[in-house]
Amino acid sequence: MRNYLLLSTFGILAACGGSSSGDEKASPVNNDNRQTVNQAPTVSLQGKTLVTSGDLLSLTTTVTDPENDAVTGKWTSSLPGVKFIEADGNTHHVSFPDVEEQTQVTLTYTVTDSQNNQASKTWQVTVMPKSSAGHIELADTVTLAGGGHAAITAAFAMTSDIEKINWRTEGFELTHTQTESSHDSRAGQSTLSIDLPTVTQTQLFDIIFEVTTSEGIVTKTIKATLAPESEPSLSVILPEQIVINEKSTHTILAAITRTDDIISYDWQWQGTPAPAQQTQGQPFYTFKAPELSETQTFKLLLSVTMKGNIQQTAETSVVVEHVTDLNAIELSLDRLYAAPGQTITVTPNLTNFEDVESVSWLVHDFNEDLLQKSNEKLVITIPDEDAFQTSPLVEYKVKLKSGAEKSAFANFSYVSRTVAEDMLKVKDPGEFSIYPDYPTTLGLEFHSDLDIEEVTVSSIDYEPYDSLEWTLEGHNLTLNLNKKTISRKGLTTIKITAKAGDVVGERMIMGTAYQALVVPYAGVQETYIMGSEAHVFGQVFHLNDKQNLPSHWQAENTSDRVTIKQVSDTSASIKYNGRTEGTLTFEFHATDEHDQTDHSDVELRYKSSHTFRGDDYVCKVTDGEFESCREGGYGQPLTLTAPAELKQVITKGDYACLLGNYGSVVCNAKGDNPVKNVPAQLVATKLNAVDENNVCAQLSNASWQCWGTRGVELTDLLAENATVHKVQANGALTCLVSNKDIKCYEGDTQTKLIEGILPQDLFIYTREICYRTSRGTLKCDIE
Repeated sequence: MRNYLLLSTFGILAACGGSSSGDEKASPVNNDNRQTVNQAPTVSLQGKTLVTSGDLLSLTTTVTDPENDAVTGKWTSSLPGVKFIEADGNTHHVSFPDVEEQTQVTLTYTVTDSQNNQASKTWQVTVMPKSSAGHIELADTVTLAGGGHAAITAAFAMTSDIEKINWRTEGFELTHTQTESSHDSRAGQSTLSIDLPTVTQTQLFDIIFEVTTSEGIVTKTIKATLAPESEPSLSVILPEQIVINEKSTHTILAAITRTDDIISYDWQWQGTPAPAQQTQGQPFYTFKAPELSETQTFKLLLSVTMKGNIQQTAETSVVVEHVTDLNAIELSLDRLYAAPGQTITVTPNLTNFEDVESVSWLVHDFNEDLLQKSNEKLVITIPDEDAFQTSPLVEYKVKLKSGAEKSAFANFSYVSRTVAEDMLKVKDPGEFSIYPDYPTTLGLEFHSDLDIEEVTVSSIDYEPYDSLEWTLEGHNLTLNLNKKTISRKGLTTIKITAKAGDVVGERMIMGTAYQALVVPYAGVQETYIMGSEAHVFGQVFHLNDKQNLPSHWQAENTSDRVTIKQVSDTSASIKYNGRTEGTLTFEFHATDEHDQTDHSDVELRYKSSHTFRGDDYVCKVTDGEFESCREGGYGQPLTLTAPAELKQVITKGDYACLLGNYGSVVCNAKGDNPVKNVPAQLVATKLNAVDENNVCAQLSNASWQCWGTRGVELTDLLAENATVHKVQANGALTCLVSNKDIKCYEGDTQTKLIEGILPQDLFIYTREICYRTSRGTLKCDIE
């Protein structure tokens, strides 16, 4: 289905759906006089059932009267402050007041004909709060491993100007923390990076994120658990035994706890015959039990793999019972998986009841008040329970007039509200971009197989979207976004709210709104020794591939301590003449054909005294002069003669290399590492430690020369791409920053492309290739 909406301030989009209830009252029949008195009218309602407070809901009414009497209508609401706006034809508009929490509201429409006969219909609406101060997207709980590292990212959007951002803890002090924040006046992201202490017993505490605005403070609290265990953990649990009838359909959901992202789910059915309609690649397993000649027990295995190649396997036994009378009657369900408030309708294939004396429905271990029974169907309303997942058995028993009895069975599954809320959040699509009057399409996916009944999409941007077209097909949501004009570059936020039954899940997705049609990219962070000269290589991209657009480099803050020599439109030589260490931001600007300018930043760190830590060696520079590289920092030194005017130090594996300000390179290693063999006549502008056995150097024309065990292969790989800013390898993959993207290769075959993220850095962390986005968010999701 497809809806359209023009957004002027805060817009919403909602999928069609909903349900109504209520009894219609009719005048009785006068049996004595055999005359029918005037009958009551009938009324029906249609519309949406999910709305954000402050927005309008449109409902369509259909009223008919058997005698065509004049009819009047009246609205009432269970929530004070609801306003009913004068009807336009058969469409009625309803305005909802602000609510502080998710609120269920019952609207009642009562119609009265000229003979004073009445009928009414009710409509249930879920009203979502619209925060007056702002919204923070942050996990409610987090489990941390002692002695490890963690990065927690909060995305936020406020309705007033941001003055300060702060992270703090209560109940336990974290001493080694670092905060990186990026925001415009009303929205942004902040990442708290933590080097976690080693603990001998579990610590429970709060991590509090605060945004101070001109109108107050908005906070979000994470309940944190710091455990002694330092290794990543994964737990997979399945029920001990499942008993089902042949030819019935069933869903099994695994209980999984983990400390990192899941890579794969692999279900294996052991034994023959195999079931039909098996699902794969999901934390649940839906299947139709095979038809058997006798009861049989099968084994079902689930292997779950987590990042870091950590794997756990669980198993359950599945008893499939042979039922001799299933051939005559079969049951079908309109859904196999449901959330609280949803209904499941079960229908038999029996349509002729002439030979039937009676039928009965039985749902084992289920509340009878939640069942609506008839010969032709059973409607089950899903309760709100704490159980992680429940899978009741439905029995349909038919007694024939001949005395024979036949039965059919089916299973269905439902989850708790907490589980359903998580399933109703769209998967994080990563950062996206919006350009002026340049339509953008986002493809989003929900986490589960729950039937999503309704969706709303809202924005609290400083500059609203001019239009947004959306389509929901199954569990895929497509957003088509457009802002005709963008007056300033900044964060854009979209809140997606999905509803299934009585359960609502929310997710904020974040992007960047750009002023121009041109996208400049300034490269990755680097660290240099004080007094040296850095070379930067920018790139300019146009959405319509226009070439030769004007560009230039400049310092973020003009200072006499910085000298910038423009080498070409896209490259420059930068020298920091200051006496104190510091991190300087340089901007690469580009202008489009409409004279709209945008820029990208790169941070260059200038150090006078610094410690460079590698796998084997710790290298120290003091007052701008090379001091030593020693094993572990205190062991045997590695012999290195520093070139004149030290510029850069790198170390990885058992080697270390030094780069001088005039381009000379010196390398040495403890063993026979070929990195020691620096190419003759090499004049470099930057060094890049690729892995334990390979180094690449960037030249003044932005090309690269590599040496080591894969020197020729890496040199050729980098030459095949446009300007490359950095390259890293971990044995399985080789990834490089090319253009504004990250490309990854297995050998010379490209296996992954992460587009348009404008990475700030690319590095190895615990054997994984990780990167930081343009907002400083740490991502380790490449493999």
